[in-house]
Amino acid sequence: MAATIDELTAADLPAARAVLAAACAHDRAAEVAEEKLLGPSPRGQPTALAARAGGELVGVAAASGDRVRLVAVTPAARGHGLGSALLTACEQVIWAGAHRRARLLDEPGNYLAPGVDVANADTIAWLGRRGYQLRDEHESLIVDLREHPRISRARAEALAERCAARGYTIRRAGAAELPTVSAAISLGFGGAWPFEIERAAAGAPSGLHVAERGGRLAAFAAHDGNNRGLGWFGPAGTWPEHRGQGLGEALLIACLADVAERHPTTEIAWIGPREFYQRALGPLATRRFAVLARDAPRRTKPPR
Repeated sequence: MAATIDELTAADLPAARAVLAAACAHDRAAEVAEEKLLGPSPRGQPTALAARAGGELVGVAAASGDRVRLVAVTPAARGHGLGSALLTACEQVIWAGAHRRARLLDEPGNYLAPGVDVANADTIAWLGRRGYQLRDEHESLIVDLREHPRISRARAEALAERCAARGYTIRRAGAAELPTVSAAISLGFGGAWPFEIERAAAGAPSGLHVAERGGRLAAFAAHDGNNRGLGWFGPAGTWPEHRGQGLGEALLIACLADVAERHPTTEIAWIGPREFYQRALGPLATRRFAVLARDAPRRTKPPR
């Protein structure tokens, strides 16, 4: 199959969505195609790539920083080296940026998934043949929101009242508060969370909820900060001196009550304290992800 690899642009998005819908059986990539292929991360804009054959788009990819954000080829076009060509092109972008290791998918702030779903054994094997090795594992939790007995506006209000009895206010935070909230989260937690918080707060209504005491932030939680429109929960955090007061649970339920109005399920991605979510929500389904990476080729010294 004769094919070319070139730049993917906004004009390609309708065709790119069709590619992702056909290629990505384990993720809802087509629904967030613009965000994943062309959207920024805390590192800046990605490099988006297209594989074209016979005048049609048959594959897409994106690289950002030291991450290969995604690579996808339609099933009908597989077996002709297009996936390898796209992956190599992404790696070249990464090596050109002076990064010495390339990782798959788990870009902080803008990730389709926190790794390759372990159920996607064919892709993991394909990547292994191209030098990618397991570096870590991540987990996400799946919550069925349909008639969930622990997720409702009434429960969110009851938990907020319990926090109020301890001197805390639980409320929704708007975009106008972002400079203050983002600065506090950046100082207290860092990483990509301020970036995701800003996107969550841009929703209508805002997907950012906070806990305050004495006018100072004590905790926060958000939804739709990554994979916007899919109803994913996170990030969330409580400052150490305010832990153990029920703030995390109150904010979690406030967020999930929002999500339940639009989505039948939610994904709590890249989880930390699994026990917290099980106490708050009961038994939960789990997705497991392999974090795969490969080192840059060693530079060889030219002969003298």
